[in-house]
Amino acid sequence: MSWIQLYARMAGASLRGQMQYKFNFIFSSMMALFMFSLEFLTVATVIYRFNGIQGWGVYEIGYLFTIMMFTRAFYRILASEVNGFEKYLVQGLLDSLLIRPAPVLLVLMTRNFRPMLGELILGLILVSVCLHHLMASGQVTWWAIPLTCVVVASGTMITFSIGLATAAVGFWTHRIDDLQRITDNAGTIAGQYPLTIYPQWMRVVLLTIVPMGFTAYVPSLYVIRGEQGPWVVVVTLLVAILLLLAALRLWRYGISHYQSTGT
Repeated sequence: MSWIQLYARMAGASLRGQMQYKFNFIFSSMMALFMFSLEFLTVATVIYRFNGIQGWGVYEIGYLFTIMMFTRAFYRILASEVNGFEKYLVQGLLDSLLIRPAPVLLVLMTRNFRPMLGELILGLILVSVCLHHLMASGQVTWWAIPLTCVVVASGTMITFSIGLATAAVGFWTHRIDDLQRITDNAGTIAGQYPLTIYPQWMRVVLLTIVPMGFTAYVPSLYVIRGEQGPWVVVVTLLVAILLLLAALRLWRYGISHYQSTGT
């Protein structure tokens, strides 16, 4: 059985377990839809009031916001427990995964599988509105639609790679919650806006140490603003692939040096 087939079966089993509590699933999806809608409306109101930010209009910022929401949602769908890896190290839960007849990362990724419907529904609505307005104004063409799919895919790879690398650091530090607040939460929020609004040192951080700038801002320079060239999207894909390979290598190295808590 291939990794994809095994992932599908294990994730399906996890989802069936969660669907035993249908009301909780529906309620959490509705709450996510409401909270992210409120967050976007707050941001959009401020940007509209001040006629944009650093030359970026409300629909362009909305596009960045949507891309970051998509990438984080897909990351949480594919590997939500990677983001909560600290408890596996501190409580010794990783030991039970090591004895499974399947790769540890694959088992970890299929635990607590969640579709994240609230974020996906809102994302589809927002990206449709933003692209429709940008097309109506002649700023973009229909090519922005397939390019957006590529941007979301590469952004998901980058977000997952950063999350996996952060989790791998835990093999030596054990405590990674504070680090995840920087690489995941802070990085995602920063990526929702153009990097030009930040000081130079922060731009360097968001393009090198925590390269969240490549998830939405860098490819959007070409996709919705027509700046640079199509090579920007290609470079983003290459960065995503290199980050994924590096994160997987760090994970394998870390797990080979794992020492149990002894619980």
